[in-house]
Amino acid sequence: MCTAVDFMGLPLKNPVIVAAGPWSRDAASIQKSIDAGAAAVVTETITLEKSQLLRPRIYRQEGRLLNTTLYSTLSFEQLERELSQVRKGDSFLICNIRGGTPSELAYTATAVERFGADALELCCFTPIGTKMENLAIHPDEIYEMIRQVTQKVSVPVMVRLPHHAASSREFVQAVERAGAKAVSAIETLSGLIGVDVERGRSRTPTIGGYSGPHIRPVSLAATAMLSQLADCQIASMGGVEDALSALEFLMLGASVVQLGSAVLLGGYGRITRTVEDLEAWMRAHRYGSVEELRGIALDSLSPFEEILTRRLHASLDSSCGQSCGEGGCPCVTACLDGAVVREGDRVRVVRERCSGCGLCVSLCPGGHFSLRK
Repeated sequence: MCTAVDFMGLPLKNPVIVAAGPWSRDAASIQKSIDAGAAAVVTETITLEKSQLLRPRIYRQEGRLLNTTLYSTLSFEQLERELSQVRKGDSFLICNIRGGTPSELAYTATAVERFGADALELCCFTPIGTKMENLAIHPDEIYEMIRQVTQKVSVPVMVRLPHHAASSREFVQAVERAGAKAVSAIETLSGLIGVDVERGRSRTPTIGGYSGPHIRPVSLAATAMLSQLADCQIASMGGVEDALSALEFLMLGASVVQLGSAVLLGGYGRITRTVEDLEAWMRAHRYGSVEELRGIALDSLSPFEEILTRRLHASLDSSCGQSCGEGGCPCVTACLDGAVVREGDRVRVVRERCSGCGLCVSLCPGGHFSLRK
């Protein structure tokens, strides 16, 4: 069994990459990811001018994670010193870079290549900040940004895409025509953590980047769409938190996955556990390589218009009725058809009312419902 993958021509020892973020801000933090087993580490976003830190800038509430971090606080000179201290071993260093114009991005790219970058990740979109609010709105603009970089550097280039660009044929084609070897998706979503209704104030002072496991359904869909739209490789991110979630993305066509929020909340040990659990799962399921399982779930997806309509109804097993407790049966409350009813101390399905929506199957805490013909 082998977890090695070829990504943009880089021989990665496994498909687990650490995403750009403050957990990759300097040599010490990058080294922690490498020592934990990451095949590659993406640096915190590098720009010509260093960023100022907002305080506070990271918010977590009920599993939701939002940050207002823009890019690295280190100067170019400091970054060069930091990156020179990284002991890469059999891992690779990918520099995430951002620029306000095509020429600025190209200049930054050539500089970090000299600093020792093995590959680049271009950050042409941003969910927060105003510096680039008018940048890369059209595919032609992003094409020019990428083209100027790929013409100036010899290392492979991938482009980080937000959801709207990852699901656009025009944007994906522009990225590929410009010479990018891969796309990473999805970028964090623009969000607010909430509003304090008693004080009438936002809980965050500005719009930030929303990330973590709650956005995984969005990023899974983006990976599936990219698998249909793109010829280049895919690095999936947005809700990757462990080996099982990594497998979901790989089975939808991703070549590698990126961990970000999971490292922030779970520490660098989360990288080790993800790599080890992935190896164990593949061994237990007799997969000889990552390539054997890559994309295998795509055949189970169909365009909405092509899905065959089947007449299904909810079915309830005989053990239901005791597991919901004093709170009552949520399936009775939620059934829009009125097909799930309680009669005394038991619950039953009125078959002729059921339209087969399937909500009860996923809602029942005891797993007593199924859909049958």
